[in-house]
Amino acid sequence: MSVQRQYTLPHCNLVLEGLSADANDPLSPLAVLMNVECHLPGATDASLAGGREFLDSLVAAVSRYGQQLLSGVPYPSAGTAPPLVEVKPGDGAHHHLIVQQQPLGQPVSDVNAQPPLDIKLTTVQFYDLMEAVDQLLADTQTLPDLTAQFQAVSRRLVQPTEPVAKRAAPAALGAAALAAAGLALFFVPPPKFEPTRPDAESAAPAATSANSGVADANSTAAPGAPDPGAASTTAELAPGADSLKRLESAPAITDAATLNLLQSDVKRRLQEAWANAPRPSGDLAYRMVVSENGDILGYKYENDLALAEVDNTPLPKLTFTPVDGAEPVRERVAQFITTFTPAGEVVVEPTQSPAADATPADVAMAAAPTAELPTLDSKITDGDRIRDLNSTLYDNILARLKPLSASEPLRFRVRLTDSGDVVGYEPVNAAAGLLAAETPLPGLVTAPDSDLDQVDFQVVFTEKGVLEVSPWDGWPQ
Repeated sequence: MSVQRQYTLPHCNLVLEGLSADANDPLSPLAVLMNVECHLPGATDASLAGGREFLDSLVAAVSRYGQQLLSGVPYPSAGTAPPLVEVKPGDGAHHHLIVQQQPLGQPVSDVNAQPPLDIKLTTVQFYDLMEAVDQLLADTQTLPDLTAQFQAVSRRLVQPTEPVAKRAAPAALGAAALAAAGLALFFVPPPKFEPTRPDAESAAPAATSANSGVADANSTAAPGAPDPGAASTTAELAPGADSLKRLESAPAITDAATLNLLQSDVKRRLQEAWANAPRPSGDLAYRMVVSENGDILGYKYENDLALAEVDNTPLPKLTFTPVDGAEPVRERVAQFITTFTPAGEVVVEPTQSPAADATPADVAMAAAPTAELPTLDSKITDGDRIRDLNSTLYDNILARLKPLSASEPLRFRVRLTDSGDVVGYEPVNAAAGLLAAETPLPGLVTAPDSDLDQVDFQVVFTEKGVLEVSPWDGWPQ
């Protein structure tokens, strides 16, 4: 039995048509969705229409952008092929609803058929569209399996709410007050007193008692008391007393694979963030603590110039600020010496050596995945050929893909020849390097020394098991 479900608002009318699961009950859920139409009066005269794929993409795009709009925390795009429907911010109070006009029978990633449809919405129109989508998701008698997929933003993207200068103001004020107090006490005359010669007999026992107390203190300590001469290496790395306490009990990362990948990942992010910053007059050296997933947990300057010019580096912006600063860190951490040179180069070196039980094979395997692909001189520029190679790479990976143990997206740069052979690949983030062996990429490399024209693609394995493939330099026009 064919039925229609409508969700009507002043600026949006969402209509679903399909076959009811129970022919005798018109209120039963839709067993088959045949057509979806979205009318946006005042924004466009044309109606947007499609099937289940269009509806899923519309719901995902509206939900994700609405979450971003309400929270104020942008979620960066992965840089892959544009989805069927997406919403982007526009000038002022306007928003852009972009719909890819896909011909039937072609994959969603192929956008060369027609230019995307760009619909300009006001905030009121977008909120009506979001309300219509919310009503559809709340209606369990239409498509019970349709739900909004919300994803938490990575904590490294949430910047501190206060600038560094404002957070440092209390410390600077305290230092100024201490200096003023010291200056005031400088002008206070010392008290006058007349020296007295203690009685020899009374002075001797006092000295003996004092020396005995010192000897006892040096020779006996309470069980479990910390050694006052011992200093925690990790505790000295983070700025501020709270950070010192948080990092005291953090275990150290010692395996060569993780250290090598974290070093490459942190260097890449710092180099990108420091690209347009003013160059220092000398080397700025910092001791830095990094978590196993690549977050910068704390840093400390190693020279005076580094302290004076810390705001010119990306470290204050990229350092993760925890919600509870007193909570100790339990995850494994790695320490690096990071140097920003006057030539614009970022040098990152680990302060600890690999584990003592690491074999040469382990070290070689750790270094191999992070080797960067050489500069590409002979590029493939034909748009049709790039799209064909994109589809070929997607099919080859998907045919060999098995469930991964990743808890975050794995991003790779993969290079193909004009004949479709894989020349090599390199991980873009640390997690990709650690779990590269779980992906089909190592087994796909068949032409490492090819001299044919080549092209790079971005391959993403999401934590939900979705495979995304797109040209590294973007889709050709």
